[in-house]
Amino acid sequence: MAHDGDASLLDERRPIELGSSGAPALRLGSYEGPLDLLLELGRAQRVDLAQISVVELAEAFGAAVERAITGRRVPLSQMADWLVMAAWLLLLRSRLLLPAGSEADRAAQAEAAALRRRLADRAAVRAMADWLERRPQLGREVFGQGAPAPEPQPMPLADITELLRACLRLIALPMRQRVYRPNPPPLWRVPDALARIRALLAELPEGGVPLAVLLPGEGEGMATCLQRRAALASTLVAGLELTREGELTLDQLAAFGEIRVSRPVSAGVHTSSAPVPVGGVAEPVRT
Repeated sequence: MAHDGDASLLDERRPIELGSSGAPALRLGSYEGPLDLLLELGRAQRVDLAQISVVELAEAFGAAVERAITGRRVPLSQMADWLVMAAWLLLLRSRLLLPAGSEADRAAQAEAAALRRRLADRAAVRAMADWLERRPQLGREVFGQGAPAPEPQPMPLADITELLRACLRLIALPMRQRVYRPNPPPLWRVPDALARIRALLAELPEGGVPLAVLLPGEGEGMATCLQRRAALASTLVAGLELTREGELTLDQLAAFGEIRVSRPVSAGVHTSSAPVPVGGVAEPVRT
């Protein structure tokens, strides 16, 4: 074991060497490498531990720990792992000092054989994993076949007697039960608008009224938007029909302006037979 002065000198001149796994690198006779690799080789009996001196192993390990403590670059937990590995290595080395054929020797041999089997199993598993990784992947390099088409099912045999009976029952139904008649919505129709305008025609003032005045009220089928639009269209068509017959006069002074309804002009005023414009710009021509 090196003294404190030697440890500081070793730390300055020879910094601690760590392997790829973080274990200290040792130089023990013909072996030079990390401690964990030496332990693994010793367990697998791939290196002759009898050629390694226990004293050299203890001194090299003690020097590595001293350099690690002085440099303060290795955590305490990692140094504890080093101590466990060194203890296992010393245990394996000390078992070689036992006489051959003893109980401890047979136990060491059995432990070494079990370790070799585990290492062989691990190598086989790694080889199998590599083989599986190199195989073509389903859905990426190779693709499975599609499902076969289902076999056609035979059609069930028809019962001619039941078919004729069904035809006779259909023929026996009256025509009114076989024809679909949709139920029309309750809309304001042109005949209704004609009757309403003729009933209100005598009460129209001299200057006339807007066409909207002649529409039915809320309680007469004007609840929905469709009913109001139908009532407006039916009233306009009825007004055009009465104007054509000379019973009514429609005026519209501007395009898309208000349509006014009035009674026909008195005698001496003649209304031209030109069609009454609806939606355009025109005035009735009077002479």
